[in-house]
Amino acid sequence: MIWRSVVGKLWLTIIGLVSVVLIVLVLLLIQFLDQFFENENERSLTTLSQELAQMIEDSGSGQSLQTRRHVIEMAEELLPAYNTQMVVLTAEGNGASYDYFTTAQEESLGPIEQLLKRSDLKEVFEGKEKKVRGTLDVEVEGGGETEETPPFEGDVLAVAEPIRSEGDVIGAIVLYQSLSQLEHTTNRTKELVFYAALIGIFLTTFFAFFLSSRVTQPLLKMKQAANEMAEGNFDIRVPARTHDEIGELAGTFNRMGAQLEESIHALSQEKEQLSSVLKSMTDAVITVNADGHVIITNPPADHLLEVWSESGEDQRQLNYQPLPKPLVDSFNQVVETEQEYATDLFVHGRTWAVVMTPLYNRDQVRGAVAVLRDVTEERRMDKLRKDFVANVSHELRTPLAMLQGYSEALVDDIAQSPEDRKELATIIHDETLRMGRLVKELLDLARMESGSIPFKPREVVVQDLGHRIIRKFHSYATENGVHLEAAFPEQPLYGWLDEDGMEQVLTNLIDNAIRHTPENGTVTLEMDKSSDGGVVIRVRDTGTGIPVQDLPFIFERFYKADKARTRGGSGTGLGLSIAKHIVEEHGGNISVESKEGKGTVFTIRLPDRNGEE
Repeated sequence: MIWRSVVGKLWLTIIGLVSVVLIVLVLLLIQFLDQFFENENERSLTTLSQELAQMIEDSGSGQSLQTRRHVIEMAEELLPAYNTQMVVLTAEGNGASYDYFTTAQEESLGPIEQLLKRSDLKEVFEGKEKKVRGTLDVEVEGGGETEETPPFEGDVLAVAEPIRSEGDVIGAIVLYQSLSQLEHTTNRTKELVFYAALIGIFLTTFFAFFLSSRVTQPLLKMKQAANEMAEGNFDIRVPARTHDEIGELAGTFNRMGAQLEESIHALSQEKEQLSSVLKSMTDAVITVNADGHVIITNPPADHLLEVWSESGEDQRQLNYQPLPKPLVDSFNQVVETEQEYATDLFVHGRTWAVVMTPLYNRDQVRGAVAVLRDVTEERRMDKLRKDFVANVSHELRTPLAMLQGYSEALVDDIAQSPEDRKELATIIHDETLRMGRLVKELLDLARMESGSIPFKPREVVVQDLGHRIIRKFHSYATENGVHLEAAFPEQPLYGWLDEDGMEQVLTNLIDNAIRHTPENGTVTLEMDKSSDGGVVIRVRDTGTGIPVQDLPFIFERFYKADKARTRGGSGTGLGLSIAKHIVEEHGGNISVESKEGKGTVFTIRLPDRNGEE
């Protein structure tokens, strides 16, 4: 039968494909046209209804719609140009029911009554704009289509806009249009698609039967040759008379017999290639049999086994050696669960990521293959990334808290005078700018560790920096019941330093001092000239102090003293480390003296400009 032949299947497939494409196309076109026309008409009606409703509302205040008929008549004169009909609804009571009226077309309202009876249209008296679409089955009484009262039947799109007077909804204006143009366009589209389908089916039938002689005959010959080859005759050949896919298939068929022996040789080559790939891998690959003996390894695995065997394990004679002890637990886990197992091993100070997969012989586990990768550097980089996040969190916490505090002071009108409000706003602005610079500098944390972060020192008056720090922390210290004092020399004290970097150092030290000082305690910022011409800055507090055992490690990264000694939440342990890096970048040094229960003094010594150079 033709339906079982290649030609018949090809013909049916193409016809089916063409039919599906055309059906999908016409559905999409109809949907697009319907949505396009409806959206355009709805937008036009909505704009027109809003303008007409506004015109009626502006015609008078406190008047009913009956007294505004002259305005409605003017509105109706505009509608023929838009091919639109209008109905004005008058609310009765609280809008639970309504009546309608027009001025010139009261006799032509019969069809639209079907649309006005919709219950959701009443929501327009609640002040909502409504858009509805309905079907009118009754033609206008008395006649055919006229220029003044065109018949409305079929789909109709209506837009209802509430009319308000002194805040109350006194009625609504309803504009409606026929969607007959959409129906006409849809029908025309269906006709065009139908004609295209007829042409496509005719051309498909012609080309399908034309290809029958050029496709089926070579395939029948290949079928006969395949039957003979199945009986062991590999000398059979199929004539290749064309250069298309059928001809290439015939040539491939002819080469199949000659390549049987070459295929066996290719299998051997594949095995050698697999061995070469295994040897070229940088990861260590170890294959283990069911007894836990290593049977296949690559060079990285050989080196790894040699290193791990230095613990004194006895190696068996023959060709097998026992699995290294660090891998025994992983191997037992794979054998018991018969599933892939991944873990990290820490051997000889290195971190190894191990993935061990079971090997099967039908339903039995006959061994496992383990891939080991040295991920020491990757883990170290992961830790550095986490440390960087901790740095960002720590360094942004204090300026954000100050921004919140001063902004709350402005919101709560704590600052009564304009000068106080301006000062608070200035501090907030300065902190915002500094926080932006701080975020950028934290991105250079790695270079700070290496001492190559770009500092920009200049000659500044150190007292100005100190006064700014005192002013910044004054409210914060007051809230915590701590007295914040300044001890500066009267003469200007010049220092050669990076102002933002040193402000970051003092911010960390003052913040730590306030948090570790109990109520009624004192935090003092001292500045003086050193004996060698440099600058000495001290942050002195009367707080809880630092335990003696913690003093040697206080400037290490992420090191924290007893968390219970802080008033607020504990920091990340990065502030003092960053402060030390910044001070050392200036060529100075920072030290600490503390006694438990008495207080702590941080001392910063900065050289003068000549000394730094």
